[in-house]
Amino acid sequence: MILNDIYLTSLGVRLGRRLDLEEAVRDGRYASTEYTANALLGVTVSDDTFAPDLAVAAVRQALDRAGDATSPDDVRMLLHASAYFQGQDMWTPSSYIQHHTVGGSAPAVEVDQKSNGGMAALALAAGHLAGHDEDATVLITTGERFCEPGFDRFRTESGTVMADGGTALLLGRKPGFAKVLSCAMTSDSTLEHMYRGRGLKDAPASGDKPLNMRARKTDFMRRNLDDLEAISLRIAGGIGACIEQALDEAKTDVADVARFVMPHNGRTVRWWNMLEDLGVGGERTTWEFGRQVSHLGSGDQVAGLNHLLVTGRLRAGDRVVLAGTGYGFNWGAAVVEILHVPAWAAEADDQQQP
Repeated sequence: MILNDIYLTSLGVRLGRRLDLEEAVRDGRYASTEYTANALLGVTVSDDTFAPDLAVAAVRQALDRAGDATSPDDVRMLLHASAYFQGQDMWTPSSYIQHHTVGGSAPAVEVDQKSNGGMAALALAAGHLAGHDEDATVLITTGERFCEPGFDRFRTESGTVMADGGTALLLGRKPGFAKVLSCAMTSDSTLEHMYRGRGLKDAPASGDKPLNMRARKTDFMRRNLDDLEAISLRIAGGIGACIEQALDEAKTDVADVARFVMPHNGRTVRWWNMLEDLGVGGERTTWEFGRQVSHLGSGDQVAGLNHLLVTGRLRAGDRVVLAGTGYGFNWGAAVVEILHVPAWAAEADDQQQP
């Protein structure tokens, strides 16, 4: 999707407290073999704040940073993305977030693409704004809290550790601190059964014990032993192809990208090798930040961009790739150009620097 006059106006992040993963290894919560292989160092944990409230806190920061540049009355849609339980069954967390932040009568919608939800929301928001006047704004939020008894952040999934936090992004037609040059979304639905398991159920999990996503994946692998290498390449290649599409639409070469904001997955995830094949070393990614935070589900991209801004790693003219991947499989990528470093970026909140 090639875009005209779509801008990032402001963003906000609220993370949980940082837990050193070496501590989780010592007390037996996290396997030492995975700690070594994934090379993740920390995870953010919310002890008593629910996922939608983390999103609310992020929105309030984004609005405060925006100042007079954005009015809640300008919000024409709220899109809330998440990967896991939001605190209640049969409920609308997007409406809760709207009620406790911008209010108004704009539609509040949930986006469910698991870890690719934030990128999917960005593409949907950009398309929605294209048909609106210059005052229009879309608010994108994410909120995640992966806690027991329903989810074991250290063991439910493989290749990563799941982290708690909320993000908010204000996207509008008026010039902001960055311009969205392109958005791309792709998928490969032939891989959806990797995380479906062998059958559907009449009711959701009881929540009295953690989900076991890695068991579903292991079962899938056992039934596809002859094709595992090809499947692994398809998954890694999916995010690579999506990035290349976004770069092509933005008329940008890989060498011209200052930073790649990637999901906070461990080093065992194969697309890290794909990036290296493209000539992208770790120093051009958000790896060093992501390994301190771990995987925020749908919120890695906004959290990573925020980190680059508040730590002085971006300047006017820099082009940045945001990329995501989620079950399904679904992939998203966008290219944004930094027009100026916002004043609030120099006022880093220590809480956001694990």
